[in-house]
Amino acid sequence: MDKQHGERQPIGRVRGAIDRARTGVSEAIGPVFGVAGRARNRAEQIAGQVSGRLPGALGHARSGAQATVTRLQTVPDSGLRMVAAVSVGFAVGLRLSGRRRLAALAGFAPASVIGFAIMSRPHRTRLVPELKQPPL
Repeated sequence: MDKQHGERQPIGRVRGAIDRARTGVSEAIGPVFGVAGRARNRAEQIAGQVSGRLPGALGHARSGAQATVTRLQTVPDSGLRMVAAVSVGFAVGLRLSGRRRLAALAGFAPASVIGFAIMSRPHRTRLVPELKQPPL
């Protein structure tokens, strides 16, 4: 009988340890659910604020970009080409020096905006001088 009692005692200790571990895990996980719920609520609040402001922000960015392109269209071609060349040179220099592609793309961005401004200019109408015909 001692043998049976001796075998049950380690099992009882293991079960006790498992129960204590379960209790500890439950106590540790309990606050996690509360924190996760608060984080979810805050994320929903932020998403609501951002989605409410997003159309206005996009409209503001679009109007600013259009104003910039319109201003660039008034600059002479020679000035625009020089700034674009500097921008391309800067981007190539960044890339050759081992910078990441994102940095090189940021250096190239002004050249792309300037190229768009040049290409989107309204066509200039050139008046062809009338040829004078000799009197008959």
